[in-house]
Amino acid sequence: MVDVCIIGGGAAGLMLAHSLPQSLSVVVLTKEDPFSSNTALAQGGIAASIGPGDQTADHAADTRSAAANHAAPDRVEFLVQEGKTLMESLLSQGLPFDADPAGLPMLGQEAAHSARRILHAGGDQTGKMLLQYLRIKTENRIKLMPFHTALELAMNKGECIGICVEDAFGKRSVIQAHHTVLATGGIGKLYSQTSNSPVATGDGLSLAFHAGAILEDLEFVQFHPTVFTLKGKSCGLISEAVRGEGAYLVDSVGKRIMEGVHPSMELAPRDMVARAIEWHWQQKGPVFLDARHIQDFHAKFPSIHKNLGTHLIAPEKQVIPVRPGAHFHMGGVQTNEWGETNISRLYAIGEIASTGVHGANRLASNSLLESLVFAKRLATRIQTYGFAYQESRFALHMPIKEFSLPANLQLRMTQQVGILREVDALRKFTSDFPLVRFDLHHYSGQQIKEIHRYTASSLIAEAALYRDESRGAHYRSDAPRPSEQWTGKTVELSLDGVAIGERKIYQKETVL
Repeated sequence: MVDVCIIGGGAAGLMLAHSLPQSLSVVVLTKEDPFSSNTALAQGGIAASIGPGDQTADHAADTRSAAANHAAPDRVEFLVQEGKTLMESLLSQGLPFDADPAGLPMLGQEAAHSARRILHAGGDQTGKMLLQYLRIKTENRIKLMPFHTALELAMNKGECIGICVEDAFGKRSVIQAHHTVLATGGIGKLYSQTSNSPVATGDGLSLAFHAGAILEDLEFVQFHPTVFTLKGKSCGLISEAVRGEGAYLVDSVGKRIMEGVHPSMELAPRDMVARAIEWHWQQKGPVFLDARHIQDFHAKFPSIHKNLGTHLIAPEKQVIPVRPGAHFHMGGVQTNEWGETNISRLYAIGEIASTGVHGANRLASNSLLESLVFAKRLATRIQTYGFAYQESRFALHMPIKEFSLPANLQLRMTQQVGILREVDALRKFTSDFPLVRFDLHHYSGQQIKEIHRYTASSLIAEAALYRDESRGAHYRSDAPRPSEQWTGKTVELSLDGVAIGERKIYQKETVL
């Protein structure tokens, strides 16, 4: 029995652990190795308006614009204002970031930002260095439990009392906690092509759904435009910062493919760039990133340069074959401004949470900022509650049922619930893979892992079918434009079915 149980050891989970009082007992669970999260792979930086002349109002405006008129304005204000203060504080505490000769943070430019406000660490190793920093800050304060599969949330009379887990040897146990936090990350590995870690399989969506939580905005899946792709296989992310430094998207004869698509060319919002690349692949052929003119590529992007080298690609001399891959999930478990869900004592932070700050399309480098800001907010909230326990019993049932994950599920997600969606394909998917509630405690640990993948896929497809318009990262070829009827509306999924939610937005904004 512990005070706080955090499921996930990425930026959000460790920032929460770092922000909680040392007097609390905190357990952090990870499905695999602690460094296997998406945070460790994050090449982009952290957006914060700390540069000369840059204002939080400008950062907020950029965030709302990229969000395709779907962001929650109050949450965006929390993000940019508290984010600026938090980043200044972390920098003063020694958080490592690239600096100029005067010792000031070097600020990069990324798509859809109106100013240079991206903080980087180690060039393109921001996530890895952030994770190392947080691990050092928390290593003597938490109990880290790697290689533990989260099977299901333990519930008692409608409230969450902890998590049922299975270790690497198949032993099941329940960790009872006064506060249980989902920080399980993203869903990229539900797709064939992705920038994500192998552990990003949407487990948190399934855990929350089976416990009775409300999920929202699941249809909004961001595909990173430039995933290094060889022979149809994703071989690593090419950070947006490379395009920020001036790299071009070209076809096989060197013609720039973004001409006439958007005034900002390669620095247009990610959803537009990703769709342009995918359309070109399907209709005309491969797309390449031309970075040959970028000086000191190896110094600016060391991990990218090293990865390209292992595949015998020299970016100083050769163009880089790229194709979009599943990258970030704007939707997730519905939370309020503090990270609380509709279930008592259950919280969600990081990519698994739907905070409303990203709307229909995340602005570049806002994801790590969101993880840090809302983890800090949740730490403050948890401290306002008591920690008195009333021990409860949760039965550990033995596996008696069978489940086998369909072999073609990942391919079907890519083809039918991917970047370019169409109503008949979505109907076919939801018919073949219907959303159902499983009696989780009657399956083996490996089967529950597969059930989580199945459930997360079905949830995303259901939401994508229900929203019959195109907005941000959700594109329907049968309804290619935004609909005023959907402005300010969210698709909510739960055990009770599908519902339409309301989101207050700035009506004066132009729908992209």
